Amino acid sequence: MIRYLLLLFLPLFLSAVEFKVASYNVENLFDTKNSGYEYKEYIPNSKSGWNEKMLSIKIKNIARVIKDIDADIISLQELENKEVLKRLNLALGSKKYPFVYSDFKTRSIDSVLLSRYPIKSHKAYVVNPRFRPIHKVGVEIEGLHVELFLNHWPSYSHSLKISMEFAKKLKMLYKNEKNFILLGDFNSPLVVDKKGWGKSVQYVIKDNFNLWYDYPKFFRYSHVFYRNKNALDHIISSKNMNYIDGSFGVFKPKYLQNRYKQPKRWLISKKGKGQHQGVGYSDHFAIYATFSTKKLKKKMPTVATIQTLLKSNKTRVNYILKDIMVINVNKYGTTIEDKNRDKIYVLKPDCQLKLGEVYTLHVKQLATYKGKKEIVLLDFNSCLDRMVD
Repeated sequence: MIRYLLLLFLPLFLSAVEFKVASYNVENLFDTKNSGYEYKEYIPNSKSGWNEKMLSIKIKNIARVIKDIDADIISLQELENKEVLKRLNLALGSKKYPFVYSDFKTRSIDSVLLSRYPIKSHKAYVVNPRFRPIHKVGVEIEGLHVELFLNHWPSYSHSLKISMEFAKKLKMLYKNEKNFILLGDFNSPLVVDKKGWGKSVQYVIKDNFNLWYDYPKFFRYSHVFYRNKNALDHIISSKNMNYIDGSFGVFKPKYLQNRYKQPKRWLISKKGKGQHQGVGYSDHFAIYATFSTKKLKKKMPTVATIQTLLKSNKTRVNYILKDIMVINVNKYGTTIEDKNRDKIYVLKPDCQLKLGEVYTLHVKQLATYKGKKEIVLLDFNSCLDRMVD
């Protein structure tokens, strides 16, 4: 009898569980006690006006964002101590997280983790005593053990050499792990600039999957500095993790955006040198993604024509376009044509599609701009699949 009952309930035990992971830099969430390590504008009860009233507003605002993201696991950067973390978690009300990790052995602000699943292990690794450590936190998710690495690397004002120290240390920490997610504010963009800024995050992307590549290139930013948009926050998973295709996103509802579609940051007058205004959230947008505890069956793409795309009313798609020729290239994208002479525009592809070349392309996302359908996301490997005569 017991054997039959076990067989009856076996499908329940084997069912996959989906869980959402997020990362959010909350921008300088200090308390109102003077520890001597505060930034000048956050010294309590000073001319800047940072006081209990401002802190309460800031916590309320950040709590709203966290509740709306509704992640099962979320890493937060730039909190000062356990007291302010506790207040923030309490402000979540019914969405308060039962499992919390924090270290705060370093000075000033650091990274923390809030989880709906049990935290089984944790350790902080100091890379450079001048900067915040890397935190390794083991979480048990319905039988699946996942190692989460919390990051908040030194800013652009520091040398690339220092940033690479963090990249090398992180790689050493995860190299023997199977199921892991690297997340946080890496202060390193997805695209490497002329000075090499971005090389450090590229170092840890190798053999892993940076989920920004599953998001349209034109919209890849989580931080804006003097109108320069960059993807400084990252979620990078091991290839063993069962990422749900299309689930990565940037959390930016209208209430978090200013008129330039930038993060509506916590406002301090005189360009950050004046007084706290009690308005705003953070200078970063949060990012998120969903995973499964079980291996997902990969959906095979359907061979289609450009006409199929033009008639589609879907955003997320899974189409293969064969024998596609590049007929025009400009700084914003590429126009392609198939054998039927139908044309469609590809906005900011990840790699350089060469004029006159013929490709097989894997289309993953469409959008409509000024009434015209266009491709906004190709599979990253599509550009490598070039037809050779």
